[in-house]
Amino acid sequence: MSKYVISDVHGMYDKFLAMLELIHFSDKDELYILGDVMDRGPKPLEIIDYIVNHKNIHLIKGNHEAMFTEYFEEGSLSLWYMNGGNATHSQIAQRDYLYEESLYKYIKRLPYYMVVDNFILTHAGVFFPEKYNDMTVEEFLSWQDEETSLWSRSNIHSTKSFKDYKIICGHTPVQSINNNYDDVKIIHTPGHIYIDCGCCFTKANGKLACLCLDDMKEYYV
Repeated sequence: MSKYVISDVHGMYDKFLAMLELIHFSDKDELYILGDVMDRGPKPLEIIDYIVNHKNIHLIKGNHEAMFTEYFEEGSLSLWYMNGGNATHSQIAQRDYLYEESLYKYIKRLPYYMVVDNFILTHAGVFFPEKYNDMTVEEFLSWQDEETSLWSRSNIHSTKSFKDYKIICGHTPVQSINNNYDDVKIIHTPGHIYIDCGCCFTKANGKLACLCLDDMKEYYV
C-alpha cells in the first residue's frame, strides 16, 4: 500500500486520470487531495464524482470548495465567479437541485486538515501560536482554524517548522513562490512542502504534481 498527496486539480479531470495511471493507483493505495478540485478547469464535477465513488481517496476542503458553500448559503456569485467558479456553476446547473444540495452537504462536512503519519495536510497553511514546539500535535492542531487553513499564505518563505512533522500545502502555485515558470516542481523547505504546481495554468507551464508519502518520490503530469 502506498500513500500519495496531490492538490489543486481545478477541474483538470484528464490530468487527474493520467496521474492515477502514472502512479499505478490501486484499491490498496490511499490518495489525499488538499482541496481545490473545483473551478477554473472544464470538468470539476467529474473529479468530485470520482472521489465520492472511491473510499480510498480523501478530500480536504480548499478555499474554492468553501466559495461554493458560501454561494449555496448566501446566493452571491461574485467572489466565486471572480475565482473561476463559473465553470463549476455551469456544470451544476445541468444537474438537478438534489445534486447541488448533496454536493453542498458533502463539502460542508469535509475536514480542513488531516494528519497522516508525520505529515500535517492542509490546503493553504497553518497558524503557529507562541511556544508551539512545546505543544503536542493535538494541542498544536487545536489552534488551527478553517480561515487560516483555507486561505493563509503567511508562512511562505518562513523557516518555521513543527517538531518532526512536515506541513504539506497547496493553494499557492510554486511558480509564484519562487518566481520561476521554467523549472516547475514541488518545493521542500525545513518545515513545509508546497505541491501546487498550477496544473490549470498552461501559460505558466502548469503541472499536476503528486508526492508519495512513503518515499518522497515526485510525479508530474
